[in-house]
Amino acid sequence: MNVMDASLGAARQPATLIATTPSTSKSAVGAKDTAADSSNGTRDAAVVTLSETAQASLASQASPQTAGKKDFATVAKDTRAAIDAKYAELAASGKPMDYMHATQESWDTVYGGLDRRALFAIASNSDGSFSKDEQDTAQSIMSQQQGQAMMAADPTGNDHAARFRAGVAFLESVSDEEKGSANWAVQRAANQFGYEQSMRSSGREPDDLDSENPLVAMIKGAMDRLKDKSPEAVATGGYVKDLKDMPLFRDGVPVVAAGISPSLDIRA
Repeated sequence: MNVMDASLGAARQPATLIATTPSTSKSAVGAKDTAADSSNGTRDAAVVTLSETAQASLASQASPQTAGKKDFATVAKDTRAAIDAKYAELAASGKPMDYMHATQESWDTVYGGLDRRALFAIASNSDGSFSKDEQDTAQSIMSQQQGQAMMAADPTGNDHAARFRAGVAFLESVSDEEKGSANWAVQRAANQFGYEQSMRSSGREPDDLDSENPLVAMIKGAMDRLKDKSPEAVATGGYVKDLKDMPLFRDGVPVVAAGISPSLDIRA
C-alpha cells in the first residue's frame, strides 16, 4: 500500500511489485496447491513484471464490468480454467510454470490476458481454488495497474497530491466485487489520506474526496487520528483480508456505522 509519511510531509513512490515464491520449485501440475500448502516453509521475494505488451492489454481491460456481463462465480471458474490451460500450454512447450524461476514469457502467458475482475477473483481467492502463488502474483499485477495510473498523473515525482488523487480515481473505477473487499477499502482510504496530507503540506486545501462507503470512512477516520505517527501505524504493506490484522486496528476493529450494506464483505 502506498501511504503518506505524515511525519515528513512527503509521499512514497508506488512500491516495486512483489510476489512471494516458495523455497522449492513448482511445475504446472503443482500450481494448484492450496494456499495453506503453498505458504509452508520459507518464502523468498521475487519481482513480477509483465512485458509492455501485456501491460497494455491489462490497461485496456482495467475498467469495471457492466450489466449483462458474467456473474463473479463464473468469472472465477473461467479464470481457473484459463490459467490451467496456460499452464498446460507452457508444459507442452517444455517450459512448465515454475514460480521460483518464472520467465517473462511465463508471466505474460499465464496472466497477460486476464482482465481486472479475473485478477481480483484470483487475488481474493474468491472460490478457494487459487494457490498462494497465484494470489500473490495477481495482487502484484493489480498493484502495478494502480501504480501506473498514479505515476502517469505525477511523471516527475513532484506532485504527490496528483498521484494520490489519481489513485483514488483508479480505485473508484474498479468492479463492484473489488469495492466490496477490505483491501479496496484500505487502499481507497489510504490514497485519500495521502492526497489530503500532500495538499495540506504544500499549503493547499484539498478537495472533498470522501467516499460514501462507510467502511472507507471508518478507516480514513482512523488514519486521520494517527496521522502524526509513522506510516507503519496505518498500513500493512500487503494484501488486506481481515482488518483485524492491520496495526491500525491492533486494539480491535470499531463497529461500522449502522446502515452498512449487508452485501459488504470485509473478509477478503
